[in-house]
Amino acid sequence: METLDKHFRELTRAAFARHGFAHGELLARWPEIVGEELSSASEPERIKWPRGASEDARKAGGTLVIRAAPGRGLELQHQAPLIMERINRFLGYGAITSVKIVQAATWARNAPFIAPVPAKKLYEQELVTIEDNSLKAALERLGAAVATARSPSQNK
Repeated sequence: METLDKHFRELTRAAFARHGFAHGELLARWPEIVGEELSSASEPERIKWPRGASEDARKAGGTLVIRAAPGRGLELQHQAPLIMERINRFLGYGAITSVKIVQAATWARNAPFIAPVPAKKLYEQELVTIEDNSLKAALERLGAAVATARSPSQNK
């Protein structure tokens, strides 16, 4: 009996090769390779090999392009040596000599759903402890204005 793994590699080889991956294991095992914390904020996009991607050129090492979640690019750039070390250990040779971080505009991968809390409930809980009625009224007006304010992205 044959396994699907053998056929899957053959079917996906061309697609992965277009992005510089010999096969999909680096993509599939990304969380295992770099760790849960780094993988939740990044994913490999492609490997750029030196021109003339012959066997000798690949031994010289390539550049791994990583897509980073918004706001996490700098952190990942500081972790680049660790990422390179882990990938090269996984592949068994110095395949990656540099890392390029590309900041993603949006990020939906592994994003936990957080139900929005009505803003009015948040500020009403804090206002209970305030004794000065004029201060409390001013803060209620401020809270109501903030709760109904539109974000800059909604003004477009």
